[in-house]
Amino acid sequence: MRYVSFALFALALIGIQVLIGGTRLVFALPAYFLLAGGALLTVLTVRKTARPPFFCAVATLLLAGWVIGRGLSSPVEYLARPDLLMILGAVIVYLLTVMYWTGTRMRLASLVVLLVFALIHIAVGAIQFKRADNFMLLPGIIRPPYEWRASGFYICPNHLAGLLEMMAMLALGQAFWGNHRPRTRVLAGYSALMCLAGLALTGSRGGYLSVVFGLGAFAVFSLWAVQMTRRGSFWLVFAGVLVGAVVVLGGGVFFMSQSETIRERLLQVYDPGNMRPLMWKAALTQYHLAPVAGTGSGTYLFYGRQFRSYTLQSDPMHVHNDYLELLAEYGVIGAILCGIFVLAHLVSGMAGLRNIVRDQLRPGVPQLSNDLALVVGAFAAIAALLLHSVVDFNMHIPANVLFVAFLFGLLGRPLGDEETESTRPYLPAGWWRWLTVALAVVLLGLSIRLFPAEFFAEKARVALRDDRNADALALARRGVAWEKKNPFLYGYLGEAEHFLTLSAADEATARMLEEDAATDYGLALKLFPRDTGLLLKQAQVLDLLGDFAAAEEVFQRLFVVDPMFGNVYAYYGLHWQLQKRIKEAELCFRIARRLGETDISGKGLQNIERLKADPIAQSVISQSPGISLNLPAEYLLLEP
Repeated sequence: MRYVSFALFALALIGIQVLIGGTRLVFALPAYFLLAGGALLTVLTVRKTARPPFFCAVATLLLAGWVIGRGLSSPVEYLARPDLLMILGAVIVYLLTVMYWTGTRMRLASLVVLLVFALIHIAVGAIQFKRADNFMLLPGIIRPPYEWRASGFYICPNHLAGLLEMMAMLALGQAFWGNHRPRTRVLAGYSALMCLAGLALTGSRGGYLSVVFGLGAFAVFSLWAVQMTRRGSFWLVFAGVLVGAVVVLGGGVFFMSQSETIRERLLQVYDPGNMRPLMWKAALTQYHLAPVAGTGSGTYLFYGRQFRSYTLQSDPMHVHNDYLELLAEYGVIGAILCGIFVLAHLVSGMAGLRNIVRDQLRPGVPQLSNDLALVVGAFAAIAALLLHSVVDFNMHIPANVLFVAFLFGLLGRPLGDEETESTRPYLPAGWWRWLTVALAVVLLGLSIRLFPAEFFAEKARVALRDDRNADALALARRGVAWEKKNPFLYGYLGEAEHFLTLSAADEATARMLEEDAATDYGLALKLFPRDTGLLLKQAQVLDLLGDFAAAEEVFQRLFVVDPMFGNVYAYYGLHWQLQKRIKEAELCFRIARRLGETDISGKGLQNIERLKADPIAQSVISQSPGISLNLPAEYLLLEP
């Protein structure tokens, strides 16, 4: 049974990577189910239990407790769910690593499984790089238009880069310090090089910088181990490290320069026009709303829209900086607890390194150690992650977070079951077993309860994407039968009803569908009152129903929650155009075009120009009321 539970543990870590990294809840829930089931089976079958290290375990629980507590009190319950479930899964992985999978062999087995799957990621990424057509191996999964940039099973190349940079460091540790047969160490080195090559194919500039930082950390910790064990050969090894660094970095740059597309990405590592600083500025503004406790889990989704720059029109779903997103959503308390967590594990890892050198490596003897390989690799991997988190949001990708929990578990118990427990303070193991059981039961229950609704919601979303509106309506209704707190399920209902009016048998049926859509959008907005998409759709339906006063109220709400979004002004232009208020419509369309929206505003302005060329329509326009709009972005009007 021990091997069955370990298989479930490994399958959960791999399965969530296959399912686009779990970035949509429906794809994360199966992995959480396997992880929780594996944890319960482990607790019931594995008798030998290590005691978690005191400071690391307490720091872990404090951080997790704050994230869970702040998530439960967040203003939009549904937006907090991904973080809540993710932190439950991460704590379970951490506890399993420091309490149950403490043997070096089991940890190496986990690493081998993950490395093998990383190579599969890279194989898929190589196809994506070669074809440059956004190929995805799993049917039905469509990724954004990244073209040649490799993402493996993930849908974003930056997410794959975050994983591969960490895997490369662990593989490198086994190649240099692992106590294996020479051919095994060669395979580990080959795996590390393949991970670095795969990272090059992602085109992730943050990944390029992070892997260099990780390699530097690996060199520092390795040199420290050499200094402690082979003092006489330190400078020789140091010179070898410098030569190796030149060869690896120079060879890497040469390899990437052979591809014109990758070379262009290298030249754009420093990009003064990058949009990330604009997102960071919005996050800092959000932080000042609730600096101590933060605004709550998932709230950057709508505060990022509210505080967006007018030059940033793509949806700012994440800050692209894990530290600022943590600060904005969880406040100074969350940032301090996170700092304590990282510091406690760095100290624990350093203490473990000293014990490994003292107990396993005798001075003057070129002896190798698997524990040393794991800990040095984990240090370098976390160093790469810490830098990458400045420019991306890997800590909001469930698959990567579970792997990071495994890494911190290695630092929390660096020597595994060989460590002398009396040398460090520990907490009693009994209640930690019950805590693991409690967390696993909660995660298992939530996974089972939430999956049906998420499944139908995803099917409804795909049906809408494929213009199967009747199917979308039926699927969304089945989802609502399971779940009453998902605002997007009601949004899918409204959207399906709205598009079904295009094929309605008569005007009465079409109007009834529009009224139903308005009702469903209203239900969605009760759950998520600040969502731009839901508000725009509700305003559009109200306009089509002729309830212009109600639509005007919705638009005024939009000017509060998303005042610099071009689509808001484009739909506001349609709002006035339906009322034959051509001057107001033209003003709104011009603002929308200035903000970068061209589809609706371009067609709207073309229609207005045609009206102006028509003498009869021109007389009507001249008699329309004057402009009397109170817009928050009037200064964005195009210059004459």
